[in-house]
Amino acid sequence: TEGNVYAFTDKLSALTIAAAMARLSRRGDDMRVTILDEFATSAGKDEKLLQRVITAFGDDSVQQLVGQHVVVEGASNLLTKQLEWGRLASYLEQSTRYIYFDQKDAEGKYRFFTPKELDAKTRATYEESMEQVFDLYTEMVHKLTEFVQQGSDVPKEKQDGAWRAACRAQACDAIRPVLPVATKSTVGVFASGQALESLIMHLQASESLEARDVGEQILAESRKVIPTFLERADKPDRGGATVAYQANTRGNVRDLAQQHLKEGYSNDKDPVALRSFWPRNEIDLVPHMLYEHSNLSLDEITKEVDSWPYERKLEVFEAYIGERLNRRHKPGRALEMAHYSWDLICDYGIFRDLQRHRMVDDLEWQPLTPRFGYEVPELVEEAGLTELFEQCFDISTELYSKLQAQGYGYEAQYATLLGHKMRWKVTMNAREAFHFFELRTSPQGHPGYRKLAQQMYEKVSEAHPLLGSAMIFVNQGEDPELTRLAAERATQYKLEQLDKG
Repeated sequence: TEGNVYAFTDKLSALTIAAAMARLSRRGDDMRVTILDEFATSAGKDEKLLQRVITAFGDDSVQQLVGQHVVVEGASNLLTKQLEWGRLASYLEQSTRYIYFDQKDAEGKYRFFTPKELDAKTRATYEESMEQVFDLYTEMVHKLTEFVQQGSDVPKEKQDGAWRAACRAQACDAIRPVLPVATKSTVGVFASGQALESLIMHLQASESLEARDVGEQILAESRKVIPTFLERADKPDRGGATVAYQANTRGNVRDLAQQHLKEGYSNDKDPVALRSFWPRNEIDLVPHMLYEHSNLSLDEITKEVDSWPYERKLEVFEAYIGERLNRRHKPGRALEMAHYSWDLICDYGIFRDLQRHRMVDDLEWQPLTPRFGYEVPELVEEAGLTELFEQCFDISTELYSKLQAQGYGYEAQYATLLGHKMRWKVTMNAREAFHFFELRTSPQGHPGYRKLAQQMYEKVSEAHPLLGSAMIFVNQGEDPELTRLAAERATQYKLEQLDKG
């Protein structure tokens, strides 16, 4: 290549490219000269040279220069949220909305995780209860799919593959609350070396044996591909010390919480509580909107704007929002000054979907428990499946209590179901709120998180009506069944075009 902008092909390994980038901070040459001079004859051959370059000329940020794909099979739905904890990585996991979890493995067991720390008697009780819940799930999901198909008003000639997929998704949406948190899933992760190291340490510091085991496996497998970038992950003075710090700190705070907070469960059952927001007056964002277009300090801009009439401030505010033609048109970073702090209660299935929004602050959740109850979906009631649905929750609660009584406090969470409600908190800025509300209220989304996102949007609109009115792609009225069918047809069309190509 001869231009000033170029991309690397697979002729050079990711490791060599990262090492050369680390070196460029100490050489004034064109990077291509550096590669020819120091790496061309060593690419893929001299690991020690690469280690020397990374150690001598790089720092922690050099770990950001290489990426790695990792797949975790058979992860419980308790582990999936720990795997997806880090902000600076990308994740995909199997959807409970489109896949039937009615298949058994070679040993004749459904796809659920069994904690290996359970004693033999408790393990037998645990697996028997899981099998019962999955039997009921299997019966209900197929009956409900048939019920949805029979009740559809789509003409026979239009009942195509997209229609069948939409019916299946609608049934899965309604029945997924009975799936245990122990249900196994597959999670794909793409992360930089630095993000991967952080994930490994986070897992190894967990009180979950499943998480610690997977953390060790991720480290072992990733070292087969990018060993240089994970050298320090388990060194006593580096990764080991970080793991100890995280585990000890969490344990100490947990002990103090148990010592000083009253026992029992909260009577505060408000599902959507906006605990605080800033600023009190959203028009106070105007100085931040003007900042990049001025040479004045923020204090000077603020003093001047304070003297303006409201109409002039509003003119700037509306100009900053601009003409949004779709939900991907996001206003600028001045909106990141505005923040909303939430305390939320929803079922774990909804939380699983919403936890994927990682550009947020202080996202934390409490241990899973059946104590907050559950809801029976209207579609389940209409299909006459309420008794079977509730039977799953009875089995779950009984198993949870048995595990607690046997001293398996953490492991008892595996016995809860995706439909059990849980409490979590999160803080998001206004720019993220645009993305969150407009995406999560789209009609093809799960009805559970659509309802929660709509309630959150209403609270924000009360606090900041100008920002609320600017979120013009928040959806509160379309028919989710028809929209899902349209989305399935669009997907089917794309696949057909690929097949033709």
